Amino acid sequence: MDTFALPLVNVAAAIWVGAIVFQSFFVAPVLFRQVTGADASRVLRALFPRFYWLGLGCGAAMLAGMLGAGLASRTDSSAVWLLSATVLMLLAEIASLLLVPRINAARDAGAAGAGRFQALHTLSVALTLLVLILGIAILVALARGMT
Repeated sequence: MDTFALPLVNVAAAIWVGAIVFQSFFVAPVLFRQVTGADASRVLRALFPRFYWLGLGCGAAMLAGMLGAGLASRTDSSAVWLLSATVLMLLAEIASLLLVPRINAARDAGAAGAGRFQALHTLSVALTLLVLILGIAILVALARGMT
């Protein structure tokens, strides 16, 4: 990777991974302990779309850095893996962003939507976990010089 692309990919991946860790292990637990019911819901409804948009921005920056470094024209396994992992992260982020209104609607339905809320929330958490794992793997691969 050239001198501009490598830092762009690393910084974007680090921000994305850091945002997931911060949101999952700091913001959400504190929010649920300190804020009740409707107030917590209002904060989360404002937070999550921005969280997913941040991920999309980071993913786009990573992809731009990789493409700028010429990885799209390479056929070696490391280049294909890095591009594939980044595209998968972006797709998971888009799916999560599309889930937000459905999750909110299920929550708003109360008891009638509880099962649907749980299923959609679980899917959203799984997608975020996938993005986190792939992001960490990309950071490790880049640190080892896999380009």
